[in-house]
Amino acid sequence: YGDAVIDPFASSRGEEKPPAEGGRMLLRDGRAESALLDFFSDAGFVVRGGRIVLKRSKEILRFCTQGVAELGKLCEVYASTAFEKVKPRRFAARASFHMRGGRLVLELLEEGRPVPELLPVMRAIAQRQQYVRLKTGEFLDVRDMSALAPVVQELLDAAALDDPAADDEARELRFGAYRSAYMVSMLRMAGADVAADEGVENVMEALGSDAQADLSYVPGRLRLKVTPYHQRGCAWVLSLYEARMGGILADEMGLGKTVQIIAALSAARRRDGVMKSMIVTPTSLTYHWLAEFKRFDDAMVVRVVSGPREERRHAIEEIKRDPSVDVVLTSYPLLRRDIEHLRDIPLRFAILDEAQSVKNAQSQGAVAAKELDAQVRVALTGTPMENHTGELWSIFSFLMPGYLPPYKSFCSRFEKPITQENDPAAVRRLNQLTGPFILRRMKSEVLKELPPKTENVYRIELEEEQRKLYLAAVVDAREKLRAAKPEDKMAVFAVLMRLREICCDPRLIADNWEGGSAKLDACVELVSSAVEGGHRILLFSQFTSMLELLAKRLDAEGVSHFTLQGSTPKPVRAELVRRFNSGEADVFLISLRAGGTGLNLTAADIVIHYDPWWNVAAQNQATDRAYRIGQRNPVQVYKLIAQDTIEEKIVELQQAKQDLAETVTGSADGAILRMKPEELLNLLEGTE
Repeated sequence: YGDAVIDPFASSRGEEKPPAEGGRMLLRDGRAESALLDFFSDAGFVVRGGRIVLKRSKEILRFCTQGVAELGKLCEVYASTAFEKVKPRRFAARASFHMRGGRLVLELLEEGRPVPELLPVMRAIAQRQQYVRLKTGEFLDVRDMSALAPVVQELLDAAALDDPAADDEARELRFGAYRSAYMVSMLRMAGADVAADEGVENVMEALGSDAQADLSYVPGRLRLKVTPYHQRGCAWVLSLYEARMGGILADEMGLGKTVQIIAALSAARRRDGVMKSMIVTPTSLTYHWLAEFKRFDDAMVVRVVSGPREERRHAIEEIKRDPSVDVVLTSYPLLRRDIEHLRDIPLRFAILDEAQSVKNAQSQGAVAAKELDAQVRVALTGTPMENHTGELWSIFSFLMPGYLPPYKSFCSRFEKPITQENDPAAVRRLNQLTGPFILRRMKSEVLKELPPKTENVYRIELEEEQRKLYLAAVVDAREKLRAAKPEDKMAVFAVLMRLREICCDPRLIADNWEGGSAKLDACVELVSSAVEGGHRILLFSQFTSMLELLAKRLDAEGVSHFTLQGSTPKPVRAELVRRFNSGEADVFLISLRAGGTGLNLTAADIVIHYDPWWNVAAQNQATDRAYRIGQRNPVQVYKLIAQDTIEEKIVELQQAKQDLAETVTGSADGAILRMKPEELLNLLEGTE
């Protein structure tokens, strides 16, 4: 009131009212004063020590953004400089990435200076809050950042794993270098302002399929044996080594992943000196790797861990004491048994061959592999995802633990949207996340000189008696499937297996069967015709007992043949391969599981799949025993299918699963044990 200042809370403190001014009585506007006091009360102010105070951040923010303007309608408002600083300001920052000490460092820069309290700011953005209050009392307006919420949440999830010591006052976050490509590209694609220094850009380039590395350290004799795409693969593996990251070399079967690894190990040894590496293989491939090292670089000192337990213990102790050892070879079963003695060996590379062997993250093999102490981990597989995206997660949990989200989160963000909802956005995000660490080339892309491969499907009509037996088995199968409980997966599997055996030859289930087998007759006719034409054949079946029936029939027809099963000893296996490739037999009968990996049988130019397997990837791997480097002739592939039976449904299932798998990783798969009861019953529809 003019020069008079009224303290509305004086009476509450027992203070005297101010005297009348100049002997005159001061008339106050009680209504206006009450309106002001009501306004402050409604805004959340409380009286403290003769002052009105606003403490809660939300109420302060509301007062600063809305209340001041409303107060101006009641009176004139004057604001101090300190108060102006409390008013929210728009937040505009650049994400800055740089490498320091082998770690990826993230800062948010405003006008070139790191933003304080980085984590609270990021949490506010991730939670799509409009404002965030700093400890200085300052409010930041982060509404413009709301579109970045999912991306920033991923950064926070990664920070919780990689930089758990970071607190709310941190001005930077530190991550594993392997996150460089994903984080930078993810932010850029979301429209964020991102800067990356030369070190980060180099790491990103190192993961490209055109990775460049110094191959002068690859022995000259070995360099003469590798193709340009082998050199690119070797350079990619060496780039992983230089960046201390993991990756999957997922070239299609037959493209020579083994020689690329040998070249990379040889180059690293000659550049940086001797340091042990370990290669874990299926049991049947351990000595194949040993032979390949002798073939491509016999200067490498390679030791095999095998034999009885005491013999292995002695070999491991010798390996630890011997500083000249370059490579340790062991198998998955022995890794599980010996991990207690192997985990303390410092390794340059830990390499899993046929890495689909650790597709179950909880398996003993997968757990043991993660305990290996290696600078770099590499997985070799032509099928990084055989049945579902969780298998890809398992391999990455070996390569770079913590890189992918925890499994439960991974399933909700990727597995379910991809496999159940066919969500292309989830597929795209998974590709962005895993793609930089997967190098996959197809024969059609890199081997222009490889002769063509033609696939033929032979549909064979069952004979009358065989058909009756099959239809009776279908009726029985339906009843058992309808009665089956969810946990009866293997029993259900056995029911379906019986139908497949009838399609192959009824003698597989009935020793006293006196009728014929339409498929056996058609197969022998095809084989005889091909042999007469000068062709040599690989004949695959899942059923070893079917191979025995085929062998008897080929003997009767006078067709020479060898047989390879899972029980075939490794030395015999290697000798049979050598003899077949040298021309001693016209037909090689091979069980699908025994011959799906590790065989080079380019002497054959015809591949016959007697029965379709749920997993098309396994069939493709078997085909690649002949259709691979060194093959000079066109390859014909024949798939024998019993018409109007479950086998036709299997082919449809293969194609559906292959489409999904190729969308994610370029591999193919099948997943009968994951199917629902109604899906299994559908396999029997239309087979009557």
